[in-house]
Amino acid sequence: MGELNRKLKSGARRTYLPFFLIALALAVLGAVLLGSSLAVRSSEFREMSEYTGTQLQTGDYYTLTDCNMIFDAFAEDNDGEYFVMYRPQDEQWMGLYLKGSDKDAAEAIMQENWDYLDDKTDSLSSRTITVKGRLRSMEGDEKKFFNEWMENGGWTAAEIADAADFRTLDASDTLTGTMIGGAVLLLLSLAGLIWTGLGLFGGGYKKKLLAKLAARGISEERVDAELARATEFKNLDIAPSFALLRGGSAELVPYDELIWAYGQTHTTQHKIYGIIPAGKTVTYNVIFVDRDHKIHTVPCKNEDESGQVLQKLHACAPYVIVGYSEEIEKIAKEDFAQLVRHVDEKRQEQL
Repeated sequence: MGELNRKLKSGARRTYLPFFLIALALAVLGAVLLGSSLAVRSSEFREMSEYTGTQLQTGDYYTLTDCNMIFDAFAEDNDGEYFVMYRPQDEQWMGLYLKGSDKDAAEAIMQENWDYLDDKTDSLSSRTITVKGRLRSMEGDEKKFFNEWMENGGWTAAEIADAADFRTLDASDTLTGTMIGGAVLLLLSLAGLIWTGLGLFGGGYKKKLLAKLAARGISEERVDAELARATEFKNLDIAPSFALLRGGSAELVPYDELIWAYGQTHTTQHKIYGIIPAGKTVTYNVIFVDRDHKIHTVPCKNEDESGQVLQKLHACAPYVIVGYSEEIEKIAKEDFAQLVRHVDEKRQEQL
């Protein structure tokens, strides 16, 4: 393996490998979420009517089939409504949370049951509803409102303790969201694995650079020879006639294409809740600007390394503008061609 291939592969590994491992971990998580939710949906939605209240397990998933024992609603939120459901086999009342068309169907059953209790009809509602959901404990306001509903119905505290099952069959929790989330996470992670895998193992990190070398008539052997004499920094190499920027998308910048290079320091002030200062992060870069006005950003470890890169670059290509000033930035924005002419003239003088 030549020096160029070794350096490019090392840079790609440092860039892609963390993303590859993250994508792999997320793919495993997505597969677990999807697989576990599918397993529960296919095997653990047991028929609720087949169990007594003491046999029903909080946290498990159940199917409520052909239920018409819905007599009132005790609360609602932006998404759904909390109904009161009676279980004759236990002579107990419990909650039933429904959304959408299930909520509408429950309201119709509830209205017809009111008509029966008000002697307007001869029987309870002939309508029924079948839903699936997770049995969970009532907490907070839900439990408070359910208890108040029973108190308003005339139950004493002792009667409530006997007749109330402070649990709700939550038909909004059918693992559909978990299944969709797991599937989406799995698909996105697989796409990430493919992308990082191609970058890491497929050689994509060097194809563009090799094509550029071929177009300029520069052989890999020449590049290898110069890299053997190059000064190596964390993310780039300063060779006699070019700079090699290593990473996920490697760039080789010949000095006859380079116009301006300068150091850049960026400080980020972190804040908690957008108010309380929580430390600072300082990053250091070297900015290369080529004759096409394309900007190449090279991360550096610290300010010293940034200075060393610029110093070595100046030694190899003294005609390139090195260092920052507001005047140079103004010219670069308003008349970049002027900088290009200046650098070209200096390079011709030194050839």
